[in-house]
Amino acid sequence: MRKYFLAITFFSLLNIISGLGAMAEEENKPEAGSTVPTTAESVSRVEQEIQNRVKELIKLINQEPNILAVNPKAKIIKDTNWRPYNPDGSVNQDFKVVPDDSVPEIAQALQIEQNRVKWTKELIDIGLPAVPEMVKTVLDQGYKYRHFIVYGLSQIKDIRTVPAILKFFSEGIEQEKLAKTLEQMELKEEAVRAREEGTHKKKTALEALKVLSGKDFGEEYQKWEEWWKETEKQIGPVELPKTYEAKGASSPSQQYKKSANEQNPQSGESKP
Repeated sequence: MRKYFLAITFFSLLNIISGLGAMAEEENKPEAGSTVPTTAESVSRVEQEIQNRVKELIKLINQEPNILAVNPKAKIIKDTNWRPYNPDGSVNQDFKVVPDDSVPEIAQALQIEQNRVKWTKELIDIGLPAVPEMVKTVLDQGYKYRHFIVYGLSQIKDIRTVPAILKFFSEGIEQEKLAKTLEQMELKEEAVRAREEGTHKKKTALEALKVLSGKDFGEEYQKWEEWWKETEKQIGPVELPKTYEAKGASSPSQQYKKSANEQNPQSGESKP
């Protein structure tokens, strides 16, 4: 009798388990007309999400305000016992001058500057999938903070990004040449700005090239080009994407020429 009871109990449990399995299959069964995404579709969706994030990060890096644009006030940080002169009579330079972040606008600008570093780090972490959009950005003079992108490319270490970085380098050279022209036209402020921007571009590009190549040709652009031509023979030709400019943006040289024409109407060109 006991064996009979156990047998009935066993078969009852089997029926319950079978019923639960059927219910689970029914729940997981796709609705009529719906399709189950394939592995390829899932991968494609992930890749698209990555590209969307890359574009978002590039946009964030290039957002305003910039700390230079808001003309921040400064505050001096020094020891309470600080004196303007040392005992030997020399000037005491043991102090720091930093932006005054008590002003909300300055605090916001400083936060954005710090975030640019964080967003660039995220692009670096994404790695090779981020490279195509980053290269497009480096070639686009409509973006103001391309030096962050150039640095990011150097850390991803894809040597095929060298042509874009060389292009950025050449921009710096052209801006330094433009600075000399502006000096001759006695446009001192524009000349200083052009030289500073040009020097910064060259420095950023050079640091990136040294990381990617393991070489150091200094500021000799021609040697960098020669090295790249030899390298390209080994890895195959690299084509840059078509350049484009953000709507309403103009190149630095166009901006300075416009300023020069406004201040020197005798140049023969009318003011815009």
